[in-house]
Amino acid sequence: MTPRFQVVPAVYVALLRDGTDGPEVLLQLRRGTGFLDGRWAHGAAGHVERGESALQAAVRESAEELGVRVDQADLLHVATLHRTVALHTPLEERLDLFTATRAWSGEPTAMEAGRTAGLRWFPLSSLPEDTVPHERQALEVLAARLAGGTTAPTLLARGFDQTLTLVAAVGRNGVIGDGSAMPWHLPEDLRFFRETTMGGTLLMGRGTWDSIGRALPGRRTIVLTRRADLTFPGAEVAHSLAEALALAGDGEVFVVGGGDIYAQTLPHADRLVLTEVDLAPEGATRFPEIDRDEWQEESRVPGPPPVTAWVGYARKKDRR
Repeated sequence: MTPRFQVVPAVYVALLRDGTDGPEVLLQLRRGTGFLDGRWAHGAAGHVERGESALQAAVRESAEELGVRVDQADLLHVATLHRTVALHTPLEERLDLFTATRAWSGEPTAMEAGRTAGLRWFPLSSLPEDTVPHERQALEVLAARLAGGTTAPTLLARGFDQTLTLVAAVGRNGVIGDGSAMPWHLPEDLRFFRETTMGGTLLMGRGTWDSIGRALPGRRTIVLTRRADLTFPGAEVAHSLAEALALAGDGEVFVVGGGDIYAQTLPHADRLVLTEVDLAPEGATRFPEIDRDEWQEESRVPGPPPVTAWVGYARKKDRR
């Protein structure tokens, strides 16, 4: 019997006004929250607390974060978003309740200065590129409804079609690198890597980014680092695995290193694509051990020496 699904409920409030280019929405630039900082989000949002309704939470959050008074009766239900990421832990099972209103009293002000870098009005038709992805999803529904899109869906999902595929070249001693670079140069495997990941989303640690040196063409790149001050040209930055997967959204995410990232994601992965290399180089970075009770080999294609084979594994379904 599978565990009962648990969710963390949160409520969001979009303040609306008329602008020269149509309806505008008030957004805040996240800062100091530890999650998706540096991205634009609803002016007010937060978890629904024990004993309060979503509407009560929306009123409370509007007062706490924006210093405005909102009446429950003036709140329009925009959408309900059920979201997760491939970690499938209770903390990452979310139910987001999106509301909007044109009526409030008081001047919107950033009341929690340590958690926002400021407020700004944006046309709903032209949201900033770095809007929090799941919030953009709801704001686009709001824009469609205000434009007369009566068929715009109000029950949304995100992350339930997200899968993790670990891609690595592994020596016969388990080594994948020396901590700063790959221990070999295998043109055929580089070609295989390109064909496997083209058009997809790459998730990597900072060390792997440094060893590659650039964003690879034809692929979206998310770099995971603890450093809040780092940026990577052509790539997005995340500071936790959950944040990286929230950015990635639905679809196949290719985890491409390094060792710590492989270790964090292996328990949640759906597929492995491993290049078996018939070399035993020195190196401190190893691919985590594969539990053969958890994984089933589904493909094996011989390669040119020193590549022994390109091997695909699928997680056994009864082991999820």
